[in-house]
Amino acid sequence: MHRICVQTGDAGEPVHPILDDPDLVAYVFADPYLLLQPELAFVAESGGAVLGYVVAALHTEEFYARWQFEWAPRFAATHPASRRVDAGSADSQLRAFLHRPRLMLPPHLDRYPSHLHINLLPGARRRGAGKQLMHALFRQLARAGSPGVQLGVRVSNTRAQAFYRATGMSRLASDDRAEVRFGLPLNG
Repeated sequence: MHRICVQTGDAGEPVHPILDDPDLVAYVFADPYLLLQPELAFVAESGGAVLGYVVAALHTEEFYARWQFEWAPRFAATHPASRRVDAGSADSQLRAFLHRPRLMLPPHLDRYPSHLHINLLPGARRRGAGKQLMHALFRQLARAGSPGVQLGVRVSNTRAQAFYRATGMSRLASDDRAEVRFGLPLNG
């Protein structure tokens, strides 16, 4: 999952051109979910090779609180937190998220308290694996009692937006000019 996140973490493309430390993207958007909420991690595989994954947090606020105490301290020496975030540096922003995950708190938590991240290698796209992953996650979240799940995607990533609509998600109201939010009610 870590490797796939690094290979696809820039709107489906590798993060190497935009990050000095490519592992940061997986430290924020993949790895903590395996530690903190492994029951909400699903992979697509073929012939023993992992082709993609979806991860989620059942209760976003609780998840980020646990992250602060159980995940972020692992990086105190290797990726220390900085006091200031350089808005023009993706590395700086990811490092801030790594140590202060509440910076990522989305709106709409009353109706959509769960959130997810999905990444697929190019060869797995448009073959149904993504929809299968999403629907497996939706079922698991509903069984766990979540009333709804949401995610954010760049405004420019229209391919992903079409995919989210195809899985049944709807665009949510947002004032953010760089990100579009999608949500899906799960219970009731």
